[in-house]
Amino acid sequence: MPDTTCSSDKTGHAAKRAWPIERKINLVLEGLRGHRPVTQLCREAGISPTRYYQWRQQVLDAARVGLVHPEAERHALEQRVQQLEAENAHLQARVRIFQDLCVAD
Repeated sequence: MPDTTCSSDKTGHAAKRAWPIERKINLVLEGLRGHRPVTQLCREAGISPTRYYQWRQQVLDAARVGLVHPEAERHALEQRVQQLEAENAHLQARVRIFQDLCVAD
């Protein structure tokens, strides 16, 4: 049986429980297999069916993006590297100017 205890914060509200990504994915996959009702699965995991269906939608959306745009993440990383390289070149130029000013004094 999972630990379903929640601590309270300073305001008295229950603290949100952090769920590892792998655990969320495994619960969603188990629900999709249909070996037992989602309500039972949720009860055993200590989550609401609403939360399960939110996670399921997130997993399906991520899968859809991964299948439609398998190169999207690599492209985004390449763009970020280009941005960082440009920023690095700009900062190096500023450092050289600063060094020149310090040497001139």
